[in-house]
Amino acid sequence: MPEPLVTPVPRDAHRRTPAGALARLSASGFSRIAGISASLVGTQAMTSLLGLVFWTLAARSFIAADVGIAGAAVALMMLLGSLGSFGLGTVLIARLPMTAPDERRALIRTCLATAGATGGALGVIVPLVAVQLLGVTALAPIGGSVWPLLGFALATALTAIVIVLDQAVLTVGIGTLQLERNVTASSVKIVALLLLGIAGLQGGMIILLAWTIGNLVSLPLVAWRTRGGRELAQGRQLIEPRLLRGIGRMAVSHHALNVSIQAVLQLLPILVTVLISATANASFTAAIMLAGFVFALPYAISVGLFAAARGDESEIITRMRLTVPFGLAISALASLVIIPLANPLLHIFGSDYADDGTTILRIIVLAGIPFVIKDHYIALRRVQGRTTSALGVTSVFLVLELAGAATGAYFGGAVGLCLGWLAVLVVEALVLAVPLIKAGGRQRSSSLGRTDPQHVTTDSVVTK
Repeated sequence: MPEPLVTPVPRDAHRRTPAGALARLSASGFSRIAGISASLVGTQAMTSLLGLVFWTLAARSFIAADVGIAGAAVALMMLLGSLGSFGLGTVLIARLPMTAPDERRALIRTCLATAGATGGALGVIVPLVAVQLLGVTALAPIGGSVWPLLGFALATALTAIVIVLDQAVLTVGIGTLQLERNVTASSVKIVALLLLGIAGLQGGMIILLAWTIGNLVSLPLVAWRTRGGRELAQGRQLIEPRLLRGIGRMAVSHHALNVSIQAVLQLLPILVTVLISATANASFTAAIMLAGFVFALPYAISVGLFAAARGDESEIITRMRLTVPFGLAISALASLVIIPLANPLLHIFGSDYADDGTTILRIIVLAGIPFVIKDHYIALRRVQGRTTSALGVTSVFLVLELAGAATGAYFGGAVGLCLGWLAVLVVEALVLAVPLIKAGGRQRSSSLGRTDPQHVTTDSVVTK
């Protein structure tokens, strides 16, 4: 047969032009993702900058060993506080709008009390077991005597409470309350640390005490700003455990998944302290905090992607074609900026921090690139409703990441720890990229399979 003189032109041919590319950005909801991500990054940036001031003041006011102990204590506190919160913040976000107005305050109080009690219990048990039963002497400043142990338990209980509270306030209609509480807590921490230093108090647990004071002082702000509607709750008990019935499973898989992906950054400072020294952890803590600015944007993009997709798997896959390369490009660019500036940035904390932490920061910041793949994998599995399978995968890789870090520390100290961790993280990203690629391929095949004659026009192009 002779070849046709005309070839059908797909309706989306105009989208392959530069103008069409811009149209795809808008149509795919990229602007919505960018808006959500910008909000998250803005809040994170504000609290991170105040955190930078806090740790700079600590580094300038306390010896490195004390800063290292404080870094390990804060990391352990955040991990145990997250475990203690038990996903109740997520439960409140989902449950409060459906709860009778006269029961809402009682439900919040019950969740906060549960989180605080669980966090406090973990804050006593874990350090006690580590020091007294397992003989981890590096953590003796935390769990080696009564008062530091009780102080750590209080700090952990407050952390669990504010984790739940920060999510609960998202449902009360005061959009800035979470930011207000975090800024208040961070500012008070700085002032408390300054006053404790002036008073001549020293030690890593004094730094943790300043942190605890900040969280404690921020709680009355939330109580004051949410004081409306108290008359509806009159006559109710302070805590009503019955309100928690039937909601335990609502958030457990998402919470366990969150813990599995966040735990490594909280466990690494503890590993450095236990396997190397508290002094080494001072530089490591400074480096990982600076690297956190690089990690924040890819994480915010993945959260924005999950929120913007609204449970639509095809939607999230379409948008990932934009957000994955964008996240990779941003992380690579940030790494190219941070690597040559690592030494002067660490000089903020002091010359010893710059000498010991420059190579560490240059390695850690590269983790932002594989994190892009990991965060997108999590977002995809959440939308697919496959959090349990994702939990299994991330838990296995959590163990491997820690094993790689520990092996690296054995052979090469803090630098070796970073290299061992990064090596596993790269392999993990390669493995997790496979489901992303397959999902994109399936969607493309499905789209092609739905093509019919109505998808082309009678517009033509002469071919001969």
